Amino acid sequence: MTTFYMCRHGQTENNKNRRLSGWIDTPLTDEGVQHAHAAAQKLQGVTIDKIISSDLGRAFVTAYIIARDIHYADELGLAKELREVNYGSLANQLYDAYPDIPPEENTHYIAPGGESLAQMQQRVLAYIRQLSADNPDKTILLAGHDGTINAVRSSFTGQAMGIVDRIHNAHDFVGTFTYDDGHILSFREVN
Repeated sequence: MTTFYMCRHGQTENNKNRRLSGWIDTPLTDEGVQHAHAAAQKLQGVTIDKIISSDLGRAFVTAYIIARDIHYADELGLAKELREVNYGSLANQLYDAYPDIPPEENTHYIAPGGESLAQMQQRVLAYIRQLSADNPDKTILLAGHDGTINAVRSSFTGQAMGIVDRIHNAHDFVGTFTYDDGHILSFREVN
């Protein structure tokens, strides 16, 4: 069994300006840097064997700040598999540009040039499955995005991604889950 902790990146300029990001990047705001420090506080006393971040800058900077705050001295891993959903041509558009569709349809909606929430979830869970197989009995911190957190939550609760996608995780969110034999056994927020 592998124990995972998962955090969301701090607030970015796009978050502040209510713009979809997906695979494009904007820097953390000053408040976003404080979110990363707040997330690190929630991890005090936890022994982390490995930190792996989405390869997008906002997640990596968050992971770096957390690593320094918790005195983690090893290398930070990068994984494109932990990226947010690809919004395709909707990236950098205002939130209102995203179509207003029922949650059940949202699970499989693909913006032009992008991917669906279901496809993103499959990508994230396949990576977690491989990480768990390669790191039994380890504790791993994943630095990701709102969507990657909800991919795990959706798998644990059995609710469709389009429904769980309506949950907006705070920018200092830290959660933990256990994974064994292809299944998420537990999932909870760390306060």
